[in-house]
Amino acid sequence: MRPKILVTSPYPQFTQLVNQVARERQLDVKIIEALLEKAAKLVYEEVQSAEYEVVVSRGGTAAAIREVVDIPVVTAEFNDFDLLRALWQAKNFGDKIAYLGSAYREAYEFDELMEIIGVELKQYTYRNSNDFAEQISRAAEDGFKVVISGAEWGQSLANDVGMKGMIIYSSLRSVTQALERAEEVLSIRRRDKEYSRRLSTMIQAVDEGVVCVDAKDNIIFANEMAEDLLKFNCSQASGNKIRDDKKVLLKLLKLPMGAGQKCFINGTDLVVNRAKVSDQKEYFGEVFTLQKISQLQQLEQKIRKESHRKGLVARFSFADILTQDEAMGDIVEKAENFSGVDSTVLIIGESGCGKELFSQSIHRASNRYNGPFVAVNCAALPEELLESELFGYEDGAFTGARKGGKPGLFELAHGGTIFLDEIGSISLGVQARLLRVLQEREVMRIGGESVIPVDVRCIAATNKNLQKAVRRGDFRSDLYFRLNVLKLELPSLKDRSGDILLLAEHFLAEFNQKFGKKINGIPEDLVAWMQAYSWPGNIRELGNFMERLVILTDHGTLDRKWVQQLIAEADEGIICDSKNNGRRIAVSIGTLEEMEKQLINAINEKAQGNRSELAKLLGISRTTLWKKLNNQEGSD
Repeated sequence: MRPKILVTSPYPQFTQLVNQVARERQLDVKIIEALLEKAAKLVYEEVQSAEYEVVVSRGGTAAAIREVVDIPVVTAEFNDFDLLRALWQAKNFGDKIAYLGSAYREAYEFDELMEIIGVELKQYTYRNSNDFAEQISRAAEDGFKVVISGAEWGQSLANDVGMKGMIIYSSLRSVTQALERAEEVLSIRRRDKEYSRRLSTMIQAVDEGVVCVDAKDNIIFANEMAEDLLKFNCSQASGNKIRDDKKVLLKLLKLPMGAGQKCFINGTDLVVNRAKVSDQKEYFGEVFTLQKISQLQQLEQKIRKESHRKGLVARFSFADILTQDEAMGDIVEKAENFSGVDSTVLIIGESGCGKELFSQSIHRASNRYNGPFVAVNCAALPEELLESELFGYEDGAFTGARKGGKPGLFELAHGGTIFLDEIGSISLGVQARLLRVLQEREVMRIGGESVIPVDVRCIAATNKNLQKAVRRGDFRSDLYFRLNVLKLELPSLKDRSGDILLLAEHFLAEFNQKFGKKINGIPEDLVAWMQAYSWPGNIRELGNFMERLVILTDHGTLDRKWVQQLIAEADEGIICDSKNNGRRIAVSIGTLEEMEKQLINAINEKAQGNRSELAKLLGISRTTLWKKLNNQEGSD
């Protein structure tokens, strides 16, 4: 489709040039031969009746047209050469020449020109038709003999008062340049329209209401969802200032700035976000986004279900921490206080004493409780795999990488908490990347070129003395101080002997329900042994002990035979370990998988978390070791 251009012409020769250029450039042009207010009136009528896209006009006429139409107006001014040519011709009729120019065009400096041409020049400016005629009469009164202007009407008026009227004719080049600019404006305008159409279509697809107002509270856009929510025909109001009769929109304007504003409109509870739109220089207006509260609740339920499906949830809370020990109660109170802030927490304690239980409880009690809880055992993964799991990777980052890449655990934990268990076992290289994530709150995937902001709280845990590791050079001091902001030191079970019976009864009830048993109580002699036993495996060992007892008991009371056998095995393990000065390791009888796990954990402590040394002591490869550790983590 050819562009539709409307042109105003001040004289017939201008019309001829426009027609000539239009034919050559194959433009759809309509020409109106009129000036100033008359031309503006005719252009307005044409624009109302047909779909013109741009107007080409001159001087004061162009200014008058801009007041009445909302489409672009391109000015087709004559150039300096056109003016000079007209002055040279006018010199033949007198040495006092009046120049009639539009007040909307920059005034000429005639001093040098007068010296070159050898004539007296004076400029008279006009704004409308009355000014035009009056300025010609004033020039005659001032004794000027020649008047040059850009319109045939000016020539006629000058002749009527006894002056010589001459026209400043636009050259073919001037007209061509004007129409070329009109085509450029059309091209830009059409690109903008196409962009606006696409943007509008995209915003219409957004599953929330969007209302945009300009700096004067004029509605400039509203999508269909906004109309449905507000029960208001926003499209009819577009471009109109919000008035008292638009009560719905006025209610929006009374809301405070910011996100999450609750508003009740037309029987519906809405959440409204109100934001100002501006840059450093100019305020453009405001944008309102609206959603039903019921819709947000459904979305929250969907996210929670998805998080449960992925396992990214914390199952335990502070109510699950059972204790009668005063010191342990103080630790729980301290952890509850830690829940109220976002600072990093370092939990120190022996294996099996409840470090993850505390981390989950802190998450559940924090303002991140609706966010994901992501736990990773840093000792269970080889260095290369741990790095890709923590930070993710891009498509093709390495051989075997998942097509399309994979988000890391820090990305999955966005808005929630990440729990880094056995933090003391990670390599110095991973420590450096971890430190940057904790400092900058942004992560870069392996093979990636851009950073991804993450909002994550970090809780780390270890059974090692990190201060000694720092002195040995095995752990970065800057990472240690970054982690050691809030510290919890959990006691071993032998240091809270008053809780042993409480926990044993809890496990008894739990396994009764799990295995369909009805075992009543724990004999006093077993209680005495439990309180005297050192429980090197802590609460985990106690739970395993009670589980085996319940499984082996068929009657309502614990079977004495199995009790004595399990006690003897536990005591024998402690005696053998002390007599052999660590050269022999005792494990409790259980399934092959359980005993293998005990063996690996015990030797891992002797190897001080060094996976290469652990693999060497076990006589297996690092890959086989990783698989076993990974299987253990999955079974937990």
